[in-house]
Amino acid sequence: MENNIVVEIKNNHGEMIGEAKTFEEFKGAGVFADLLLDRTFKKAFNPDTQNKVCLIALLNAVLEGEIASPIVDVQSRNKEYSDGSNENRTSVFDLHCIDSAQRRFIIEVQILFQENIVNRSIYYASQTIIAQGQRGKKYNYELSPVVTVVFMEFNVFADDRYIRRAKLREVNGASISDALNFAFVELPKFNKPLDELETTLDKGLYALKNMKNMTQMPKQYVNTVFELLFSTAKLAKLSKEEQKMIDEAQKAKWDEYAIHKAAVDSGLRQGGILKARKIAEKMLLKNEPIDKIIDFTELSEADVLAIKASLGQS
Repeated sequence: MENNIVVEIKNNHGEMIGEAKTFEEFKGAGVFADLLLDRTFKKAFNPDTQNKVCLIALLNAVLEGEIASPIVDVQSRNKEYSDGSNENRTSVFDLHCIDSAQRRFIIEVQILFQENIVNRSIYYASQTIIAQGQRGKKYNYELSPVVTVVFMEFNVFADDRYIRRAKLREVNGASISDALNFAFVELPKFNKPLDELETTLDKGLYALKNMKNMTQMPKQYVNTVFELLFSTAKLAKLSKEEQKMIDEAQKAKWDEYAIHKAAVDSGLRQGGILKARKIAEKMLLKNEPIDKIIDFTELSEADVLAIKASLGQS
């Protein structure tokens, strides 16, 4: 892995979708582990420990107004789900739980840009819907709601809103079913400063995004439910085995960023060359001078002459 890499990746809207410093910088800088690493997130929001209060508070804040009643209690759906997804853990991981109202929750963290992320979420939520089906003539399609919450370290949508909540609705906006519920949180768009945090949602998202850079717990978190997050993520309290696993996960995250950036850069370069060639073709067809085409497109003289030959021009 490169030791001096600083990554800024943009999506099709020209928005930044990821940022990474070096692993060496990270390892020496923080007091707290990155909450957006697989192991840290699952420990900090474990539905089967006292940390469930953090998960409940975060989910209720993110889903405010979209679920019929607040979440009171949660637990893992089963061992298979609580272990997370089988996908690359540096790209996506998830937590599956169920609440006392029998609603199913899929909490997902996406680190790198994912195309069709909304469709992907619909696909996996639909699988959870289908899994509720029962064989037999008497099955009446009574479904428990499935709620998907996706935290993303990149931007997908074009406007400045950092949270989107959705469910099955009529064209006029009225809900027609609670079977599928979604919330998408774009963390790069959440830019409230520490001294402006007011709501539970503000404090939860700020901690997710910034805890890895903090040296102590801010006063805004004293006597709040999220105070427990700082205790859980404190590196000095982790066992040697946990520290090793978190270091490995962080290094893998930076490596993945570097690989992704290389792919993005390569694609941009190829796209730029193709665009320059098309411009050169148009200019040649208008009989523009070779020197002017080279200056405008930054293609080499050999490239321009080859394009000219392909157009049948002498």
